[in-house]
Amino acid sequence: MPTLRWIGKDKVVNHHAEVAFRTLDHKYGFRSASPEDRSRTGSGNMIIHGDSLEALKALLPQYEGRVDCVYIDPPYNTGNEGWVYNDNSNDPQMLRWLGQVVGKESEDFSRHDKWLSMMYPRLLLLRRLLSPRGALFVSADDNEAASLRLIMDEIFGTECFVADIAWQRTYSLRNDSKEVPVEVEHILVSAKRPHWTPNKLERTEKMDAAYKNPDHDRCAWMSGSPVASGANTHPGMVYAIQHPFTGEMIYPTSTAHWRYSQDKMLGYMNGWCRYRLEDMHDEARRAEICGIGVDEVRKGGKGHSAGRAAGDGEGEGSGHP
Repeated sequence: MPTLRWIGKDKVVNHHAEVAFRTLDHKYGFRSASPEDRSRTGSGNMIIHGDSLEALKALLPQYEGRVDCVYIDPPYNTGNEGWVYNDNSNDPQMLRWLGQVVGKESEDFSRHDKWLSMMYPRLLLLRRLLSPRGALFVSADDNEAASLRLIMDEIFGTECFVADIAWQRTYSLRNDSKEVPVEVEHILVSAKRPHWTPNKLERTEKMDAAYKNPDHDRCAWMSGSPVASGANTHPGMVYAIQHPFTGEMIYPTSTAHWRYSQDKMLGYMNGWCRYRLEDMHDEARRAEICGIGVDEVRKGGKGHSAGRAAGDGEGEGSGHP
């Protein structure tokens, strides 16, 4: 896996372990927001004032492996933010950075090194805070998005990368100095473990009202194409389905195949009415759709036969490849 090198990296890969644990000192709750009122609200929420690296380390004893979602908005490193590098790693090179405002590209040639050295130990601690089902969301713009992706992949693993979400930050007409409008910023997402998916909101009547149901179907459905291209490489997914009303045998369009295997499609069709599998002996028709020879169709593997409907009662049509 490609990794990113920068000045100071070898000094910060273990810097999070050198940071001392600190105790969070409770000041006041938001019932009164008064410094004299030191009562706790019991909400479980906290606003921590202080260095983010020390704050993250202080959270570890109570929250390590328990946080489901983290969003951070670090400095974009544009050169106009006035942020200061303050992580003392006792390295002579990095000691020269302490207390200095990070400047613009033409003024500070180590600005990217400082930003990466600041981000790396914090990302390591954030990963430790995440639960097995947790995910981290990080805002960035074009100044550091590419570098951020590399160090997130290094810390979380490429298999845990979820997405680079494009956030359109403006809808107005632009006249940027570079003459190329920058319309989006980035939200990079990495998960604690692979195959992460977000929790979904429960559907509401308001959400459902945006969709039409002209056939008054009783269950959820979606419109879309039932076929995909590449029939020549998927001859086993080229078959006939009998129309439940007209009895017509329906095939995919030329060079296309059904999106689902016969076994899976049979289950779907039986949710509509009674269907069964039946060999149609239609290799020539299927070979024509696939654009291959009949012998190749016969070698198509499981589900190489097409289907026919078999109704045994009023209102029942059935059949499937």
